[in-house]
Amino acid sequence: MRNPEILAPAGTMEALIAALRCGADAVYVGAKDYSARNSAVNFDLPALEQACKLCHLYHAKLHLTVNTLLTDSELENFQMFIRQAVESGIDACIVQDLGVLKIINSIIPDLPLHASTQMSIHTCEGALQAKKLGCSRVVLARELSCEDLKLICKLPVETEVFVHGATCMSVSGQCHFSSIVGGRSANRGKCGQACRLPWHTPEGNYLSALSLKDLSLVKHVNLLKQIGVDSFKIEGRMKRPEYVACAVTALRMALNGEQPDMKLLQSVFSRSGFTDGYFTGKKQAMFGYRRKEDVLAGQQVFSKIQASYQKPRVITELDFSLKLQKEQPALLQVSDRQGNHAMIQGAVPELAEKMPLQTEGLKKYLQKLGGTIYQCREVKLENPDDLILSASQCNALRRDAVEQINALRQKKPNYQISENNLLIIPKRTIQKNSIQKRLHIRTALQMEYLLKNSKNNIICLPLFLAEKFQPNLSIWLESPRIIANEVNYQKKLQHFYQKGYRHLICHNLADIKIGKKIGFVLHGGFGLNCTNSVTAYCLQEQGLQDITASYELRAKVLKKLTQVLPCGVFLYGRLPMMLLRLCPIKAQDGCRHKNCFLIDRTGRKFPLLCNSEYQELLNSELLFLADKLQDFLNLDYWDFYFTEETSEQIQEILNAYENHVKKIPANRTNGLYFKGGFI
Repeated sequence: MRNPEILAPAGTMEALIAALRCGADAVYVGAKDYSARNSAVNFDLPALEQACKLCHLYHAKLHLTVNTLLTDSELENFQMFIRQAVESGIDACIVQDLGVLKIINSIIPDLPLHASTQMSIHTCEGALQAKKLGCSRVVLARELSCEDLKLICKLPVETEVFVHGATCMSVSGQCHFSSIVGGRSANRGKCGQACRLPWHTPEGNYLSALSLKDLSLVKHVNLLKQIGVDSFKIEGRMKRPEYVACAVTALRMALNGEQPDMKLLQSVFSRSGFTDGYFTGKKQAMFGYRRKEDVLAGQQVFSKIQASYQKPRVITELDFSLKLQKEQPALLQVSDRQGNHAMIQGAVPELAEKMPLQTEGLKKYLQKLGGTIYQCREVKLENPDDLILSASQCNALRRDAVEQINALRQKKPNYQISENNLLIIPKRTIQKNSIQKRLHIRTALQMEYLLKNSKNNIICLPLFLAEKFQPNLSIWLESPRIIANEVNYQKKLQHFYQKGYRHLICHNLADIKIGKKIGFVLHGGFGLNCTNSVTAYCLQEQGLQDITASYELRAKVLKKLTQVLPCGVFLYGRLPMMLLRLCPIKAQDGCRHKNCFLIDRTGRKFPLLCNSEYQELLNSELLFLADKLQDFLNLDYWDFYFTEETSEQIQEILNAYENHVKKIPANRTNGLYFKGGFI
C-alpha cells in the first residue's frame, strides 16, 4: 500500500522551500488573483514559475488554487491568466466555480482539476458528480466522519482530506458571514474571520461560540491510509514557514511509523489545542481560541524549527560514468533514480605523468554534492590510456552534471493549450411573463395557510414536511443543504416521487445527480453559488431548469445570468450566513429546541435554525426589498424565505411586494445587491 501524498500550503516562497525540504510530496499555492486566501503574499507569474521549478526539482507537484467565485466581467482576464499559469509549469488546479472548471476544461482539457472543499462535497454522489464535470480529485468537506470517508474513498476518484490546520465553523463554500456583515466575501478570498470575534450563546458567557480548535488527524494517519485517502492536506497558506515545516515533518514521521512531536506541533500554532471531533464523530471539546500562551509557545520554538529547513534535503541518488580517451573531451554520463539521463562534455584529458585518474579519486570529486538534493551512489570510470583530469576539471564536470539533471527534473508538464477564445454560451429566447414567486416555508401552519391563500405561487417544501401534504405541481420539494445519510435521502426522494412530487430544488452537486436519476424536474438553489453565465450554462447542461443566483452579487449583474438560464434571486427573508454541522448552543448550553440565537459583541441577536442534522445561522437583519423592485424586474422569479413568520405576516409581506409598498421594517437590510456585493 503506497503512502498518501503529503500536500503542504505555501503563501510565500520561504514556506514553499520549508515544505519541500521537510518532505512534502506536493505544495498548493495561490496566485495574486483568484485565490481563496487573498491576504497571503501569494505568487505573481514569475514567482509561480520559480515555485514550479523548485517543486519539480524535489519531484513534487505544484497545485494552483483558483478557488474563488468569478463574475462575467472577470472571465476574459481569467482565461489569459490560466494560460500563463499552465505555461509556468503547474501540475493541477483547485477550483470552486463550475464556470471556471468549464473554462479550464475547454482550454487545457488534460490539466488535472481538483474540486475544492469550497464545493461542499460531502457525499458519494456529490463526488461522482464532480468527477462527471471533469474533476480527477475531490477535496472533501472537513466535517466528515471516518465512516463517511470510508464510503467516498471506495469511489473511482481521488480523495484529498484535510488532516491538520484551522477548522471553520461553517461548511466551506457556504459561509456568507464576512460578506454580509462586512462586505468581505470568503468566496472571493477576503474572509474577515468575524467568527473568531467574541460571540456567546443565550445562557453562556463563553466568548468564542463560533471559534473551533484547529484540526489534527496526525495520530489517525495510518487509519486514513488504510481507508484509501490519496492526499493528506495541511491547511495554512496564511501561516509561517515554521508551521508548514513542523506539520509536514509530523505527518512524514507518522507515515514512517515514528512518533511525531505533538507538543512541538501544538506550540507552533494552535487554538487551545487540537480537535479530531468530526472525524471521530464525538464532536466534544471542539471550541477554542488563540490564547496568549498559544502565541508565546510559538515564539519559543520558531528558531528550533527553522533549523530543520535551512539546507536542501537529499531525496535521490546519482550514478556517474566517466569515459576518458586520448585527444577527446571527457564524457560524463549521469542519471538519477527517477530516470533522468544527461551527457556532459568536459575538458580534454592529459597523459598522466605519475598516477592516472582512478575510480576512488574520481569518486572523491563527484561525491561533493553538499547544498544539493543529491548524493552519489555509483561511480564508474573507463580510462584505458592512463589519462588524468585536474581537480578543477572534475569539479566542473560535477557542477555541469548537477545543472543538467536539475534542468531535466524541472521540465514542465506538457499540457496542450487551446488557442480558442472564451466559450460561446448560447443565449436563450426570453419571453417576458409575470414574475413567479417562490415561497420557501418551514412550518406546517405556514403551508396550510398558503395552500388556501396563495394559488398563483410556488410553495417550496422541506422534506421533513412533505409527508404531511398531498403533492401538486405548485408544490416543490427543497433539498436539505446537508445530506447526512445519502442512502436514506435517495429512498426518501424516490418515495416522494412515487407519491406525486415532481420538482426538486437542489443546493448541492449530489442533489443534481440523485434528482436527475430519479426523474425530478431540477431547479438550482442559492447553495450552488452561481455568479456567472458560464456557471449557469454548466448547470443547464447538467439538467437544471433555472438557478437562484448567489446573493453576494450586485443587482446590476444579474441580467447576465438570465440571458443563459431562467434566474431568480433571494428577495425576502433572513439571509443564511453560515451552514453548521456542530450546534454551538447545544455544545455549550444544551439543546434549547426553540428560540435559538447567538449574540455578537454589540448585543445583536442572530437566529439559529435547526434542521436536525445541521444548523443555519441567519442574519440579525431582515432582507426586505419591496421598495426596490425596479432593480429585479428583469428576473424570472423571486424567492421568499419565511422562517418564523405567522400567516398574517406572510400575507402582509406578499401584499407589500405585490403593491410595491414602501413601509420599511425597522431591522431592514438591502443585503449586498447595491453595496458590498461583487460585480
